Amino acid sequence: MHGSYNSHALSRRLSRLMTDARPLPRLRPFRLPLALATCLTIWAAGARADELRLRLERALGESRGRPAAEGAAYVRADRVSGEIDESLALEGDAEIRRGGLVLRGQQITYTVVTDEIEATGNVRVFRDGVAVFGPSLTLKIDARTGAMPDAGFTYAPHSGRGTSRRIEFLEGDRLRLEDAVYTTCAPGDDSWWIQARRLTIDRADEVGVANGASVHFQGVPIFASPYFQFPLSDRRRSGLLTPSLGINSKLGVEATVPYYWDIAPNYDATISPRLMSKRGVLIGTEFRYLQPNFSGTVEYDLVPYDRVTEEARSYLSVRHTYDNAAGLTGGVDYSRASDDNVPADYARTIAGASRLVLPQEAFVRYAQRNWSVLARVEQNQTLQDPNQPVIKPYERVPQLSLTAWAPRFAGFDAGVMMDATYFDHPTLESGARFVVNPTVAYPLRAPGYFLVPRVQWLGTWYDLDDPARADRRPSRSLPIASVDSGLIFERDGRWFGEASVQTLEPRLFYAYIPYRDQSSLPVFDTAEADFNFTQLFRENRFSGFDRVSEANQLTAALVGRILDPASGVERLRGAVGQRFYFSSEQVTLPGGTASTGSESDLLFELRGVIASGWITDLYVQHSTLESRLVRASAALRWQPRAGSVIGVAYRYKLDEIEQVDVAAQWPIAARWYGVGRANYSIRDAQWVELLAGFEYRDDCWAVRLVGQSFVTIGEGRTTSLLFQLQLNGVASIGTGLMDQLRRSIPGYQPIDVRQRSIGRYEDYE
Repeated sequence: MHGSYNSHALSRRLSRLMTDARPLPRLRPFRLPLALATCLTIWAAGARADELRLRLERALGESRGRPAAEGAAYVRADRVSGEIDESLALEGDAEIRRGGLVLRGQQITYTVVTDEIEATGNVRVFRDGVAVFGPSLTLKIDARTGAMPDAGFTYAPHSGRGTSRRIEFLEGDRLRLEDAVYTTCAPGDDSWWIQARRLTIDRADEVGVANGASVHFQGVPIFASPYFQFPLSDRRRSGLLTPSLGINSKLGVEATVPYYWDIAPNYDATISPRLMSKRGVLIGTEFRYLQPNFSGTVEYDLVPYDRVTEEARSYLSVRHTYDNAAGLTGGVDYSRASDDNVPADYARTIAGASRLVLPQEAFVRYAQRNWSVLARVEQNQTLQDPNQPVIKPYERVPQLSLTAWAPRFAGFDAGVMMDATYFDHPTLESGARFVVNPTVAYPLRAPGYFLVPRVQWLGTWYDLDDPARADRRPSRSLPIASVDSGLIFERDGRWFGEASVQTLEPRLFYAYIPYRDQSSLPVFDTAEADFNFTQLFRENRFSGFDRVSEANQLTAALVGRILDPASGVERLRGAVGQRFYFSSEQVTLPGGTASTGSESDLLFELRGVIASGWITDLYVQHSTLESRLVRASAALRWQPRAGSVIGVAYRYKLDEIEQVDVAAQWPIAARWYGVGRANYSIRDAQWVELLAGFEYRDDCWAVRLVGQSFVTIGEGRTTSLLFQLQLNGVASIGTGLMDQLRRSIPGYQPIDVRQRSIGRYEDYE
């Protein structure tokens, strides 16, 4: 025969067993409530068992999934007995349940005087996905302390499980496990585990701390530490992060042991000592801060003594941004290296090793609805390649600009830009430049067409420092006129069996700029702009203000697009365009030659999804006058499913670049994936980058091993071996390979085991 017991006095203590760290009130004398007395009377009279059972709900509603924190405690057992003010005994499938906390055992005894619960026989304590089970349990409710010998445990949110010689319940929702073993592998799978002399699990801080710990993989210890910390959630906290390991031809065997310092919710820092067998020790530091109106990052790397160069070396980077609701913004981007070879010597990737210019900039901008002002200082540190010296860019010290605009003013769009900049250079001509550029447009737009006539005036004045110049204050002014027009046709259709919207958009753009002799003007920030579809619809073929090309030209283009009718997302875009000249080019940069042709190169592009799983990015620039290819980039990627991608790319620029690139991530066997990239320069007859390796995914771990070789500036080639072991729900051991693979292999997707999110009631006992 079964019994039921409802006690608010006991419930107040059980509710704080694993959740509340606040001091508890003293336990009042235990008295059997009227509800229990009534139940015992019915039981003594031989009532049916069904009348004393808890009623079972067949479905969990949203409100039932969140029991009240101060709800009643319910007990159930085959036999319930007790003595007033002394004890309560539950025997046979005993259970105490209160607001998400469940305690089960064959026998449970509560002693009032000692405020202690004793449970024996297949004892199980469960709350919020954490289950602890063993042969017996002692627990003091007021002190929230107790112990369970020879225990096991599971942690459903992270699929964690383990065993311990003794589990102690501590204040503050903490568990301490002696001689503990922890893993996230499924029962019966012992691929890896953490073994610790003492393991403390703090569920309030969501962190596990192991003392005398070792990590075992496939039965072999691979890492040991007197102190080891791992997260139980994505919440950030101070502590040692997982070490990374690698082998590099320049650095030798390297290992990094980072320490993360959670200073405050809006401040943190990472200190990363990096041991390199060939170079010495690099101490990397990163400090981040975040405020309502500003944020930033400060990085400082120091090598006190480099064994190769026999000197101290360093790198500093400061990034700061400011923004407030009043319209004031600002920022600082400052980087500096102790010598030109620091990025190439210590970088682990080709992107990091290829940096040539380190910015040293600061700006302040104030913007309102129809105007803005900007003040900026722009300097730099140029890293010189001993084989190919880099020309140092001009520095702006300072730049002041004003921009104002009046959209939709009587149908017109009007604006003006004024800019004053002083350009400084240690070896080239320096001086100041002042620019005024007002513009007026009258746009006419409708669903099927647009027509935008525009007129501008550009005035430029200089004040140069060279005393040998005959004219130290040259100037130039000229008008600019253009008309942009186009039609938009669209129809409903189907693309590979799916509904789509297809468009056809012819476009004409005419520009006129009279010729001005500009050979006496300096060149501070001007270059011939890359010829592409954006440049086709601009009046000036130069970037910057030091040169303005004469123009009497017409651009014709045809664009077609495939759109998703539901979302409007562009699936595929194709375009072809060309510019036609009605007068010869005369304005050039110093040392340049003018084109005499009547038409520009022909441009063609095709970008998007051409079929299911097939993605293309094609760009071609062809000279119709010389019948040769000027520039081309063609990429085709096939990605039929997650974790499977093959990409082929070709890049060409006349007399500069010709490269072939192949990259892939592909399953090669059950759970095995191959990754690789080969970038070959046909022009230089050398491999720019080679990468090859494999990935293996198991149920609770993943491993990557990748070899990489790439060209570095002025230093030949860097070769490295990268390794990463991902332990599900804990951490990774080895270098951060995934970011490198994402950069090298377009469409790469990590195959490591991601932590699944559990449902609302999945951890309900």
